[in-house]
Amino acid sequence: MPAELFLPLIVFLPLLGAVLNMVFFNRHSSRLLIGLHACGFVFLAFLATLGAFKGLADLPKGEALQMTLANWGPLAGDKFIKIGFLGDQISIWFALVVTGVGFLIHMFSAWYMADDIDFRRYFAKLNYFIFAMSLLVMADGYAGLAMGWANVGFASYALIGFWRTKEAPPAAAIKAFVTNLIGELGLFVAIAAIWLKFGTLSYSEVFPKVGEIAKVDPGIITFIGLFLLWGACAKSAQLPLHVWLPDAMQGPTSVSALIHAATMVTAGVYLTARSYPIYMASETASMALATVGALSALFGALCATCAYDIKRVLAFSTMSQIGYMMLGVGAGAFIPAMFHFQTHAFFKALLFLTSGAIIHALAGEQDIRRMGGLGKKDKFIWLMFLIGTLALGGMPGFSGFFSKDEILGEVLANGHPVLWGIGVLTAGITAFYCVRLFTLTFGGAPGPAVAASYDGHGVHGHTDHGHEDENEEYDEYDEYEEEEAHDDHGHGHGHHGGGITMWLPLVVLAFLSVAAGVQGIPGVTHMVADYLGPYFNKFREVPAGPHHVNFAAIGVVVAVSAIAAFVSYGLYRPGGSRREAALDMNRPASGLLYSAFYVDDLYEAILIRPAKWISSVVGQGIDPNFVDGAVNGVAAVADWIGGGVRTLHDGLIRRYALSIVLGVVAFVAYFAWV
Repeated sequence: MPAELFLPLIVFLPLLGAVLNMVFFNRHSSRLLIGLHACGFVFLAFLATLGAFKGLADLPKGEALQMTLANWGPLAGDKFIKIGFLGDQISIWFALVVTGVGFLIHMFSAWYMADDIDFRRYFAKLNYFIFAMSLLVMADGYAGLAMGWANVGFASYALIGFWRTKEAPPAAAIKAFVTNLIGELGLFVAIAAIWLKFGTLSYSEVFPKVGEIAKVDPGIITFIGLFLLWGACAKSAQLPLHVWLPDAMQGPTSVSALIHAATMVTAGVYLTARSYPIYMASETASMALATVGALSALFGALCATCAYDIKRVLAFSTMSQIGYMMLGVGAGAFIPAMFHFQTHAFFKALLFLTSGAIIHALAGEQDIRRMGGLGKKDKFIWLMFLIGTLALGGMPGFSGFFSKDEILGEVLANGHPVLWGIGVLTAGITAFYCVRLFTLTFGGAPGPAVAASYDGHGVHGHTDHGHEDENEEYDEYDEYEEEEAHDDHGHGHGHHGGGITMWLPLVVLAFLSVAAGVQGIPGVTHMVADYLGPYFNKFREVPAGPHHVNFAAIGVVVAVSAIAAFVSYGLYRPGGSRREAALDMNRPASGLLYSAFYVDDLYEAILIRPAKWISSVVGQGIDPNFVDGAVNGVAAVADWIGGGVRTLHDGLIRRYALSIVLGVVAFVAYFAWV
């Protein structure tokens, strides 16, 4: 089988899974069959990605797998927009994570969503999400990327608002959708500028011309880079378009894992990394990208230090870690940024799925102040969360340490000491909130939620009330009311074990959260650089000789992180000076960091309220009094004219005769006068 034939399989197998799900299954179909179906199509897409990986490895260095689907046009004379797939190092790198981690999240979902009444609809949307992200990363140009980009936005909207009978999830979905529409405006402006300047949207035709055009017209390259950054900020939840991400936690936790680890928020990283020749050619655009990334990393980490919702902590953590990737791309550390994308996918998926198991066990509780003592109840979940936390915190030996420190090392080596300092500070804050989160959740005596929910079985014997807080019944929908009461998969009181679909994805992700680091041990291994080098070294000069490792800089990061972790443990451990205050539910949570620097309130004041006021003025004043008034006025005039004409046709013969006579006189008079 030709290797390029794997490319459409990567994209369309998940879509086929979603379509067949909706055609052949219904709410009463076997959940085992639905789960196997959904997981199977994503696993097949992963196998196709492995096939493309092998096919790419067999090609001569510098070549890529390609398949053209269609030439769209003609546009502007004889120009066509080529639509197809590209299997090069970066697209396959992303596709491996999208399909591989996506498959593990699908498997976990079969357990996590087992009691949900809309099990089938959930998996159809989850398959569609994998399709959308695969389309985005496998496209051979900006036209296909834009199609995937829009579909990712729609898929995230559908899954964030999955529990549609509650008020919060649909509102969060709309917020995410609107914010990403604002970002898409920037993306499409950039794509239009590329088309007008380059006459093509194909990567293979655009990037070789960037350097030449930058010498003649550097302003247009900067313009394109800044507007691409605009789109990336919205999709990847970077400042100032990050506001949708914390609210996106209203969706199922397994959806959060997919959004944060393998799909939506990494789309902006892919866009900027794919477009690296543009950022290399514009110092202004690259510095803007690096600065936004560094500040977003610091912002997200600071907000995570005062959050109490376990998923909200992880959401701000994602914003921060994506910021590291953006910093790396902007500062020229392209390969380390891609390395961190991979390792982050592993440990962030592990953390979200483990938090989902915790929430499931605690009857929907997400507030870490009501937890505590979980380490004594379930050693397996304790170990899984510990591994994820250590990887996120950048502890030596774990994957996050190798990838994040490599980003910071290259940022410093490339002459950005201020941005490096922000990154080091962020690393310390990350270690601080990681220890705080783990200690409050697992340490000390069991909290109220733990005491109420655990009966000695742990999450492996959780009650079926696990989604009660997250998934209200669909009583307002008539078609559900009759069947809900008799649904065997409703929220009963029985117990069942998680089984292999729960623990196997966690074990695999935990292993990868540790083992993935061996791909890039400083001064020892360079597997990531060897694989991604042919793409990222194509349009830049790479110094010959061995790569210099700044062990002093690494030591600084490790020292700062260790000190922050030690301080955090001293404050929040059982008996720590801040633990009692942190666990006090009677103290209202507030403050600058808890409120995420009041950015939402600022947007409410300067954007949303004025927009509502304008819509009110238009809807209640201008529209009824002027628009409707004009329309009604025309109708009134027509009615008046019709009434006058109607009097001439009242059935009286003498009036008809008079009208004929007057008409004849007028006709004769006109021609006599002319």
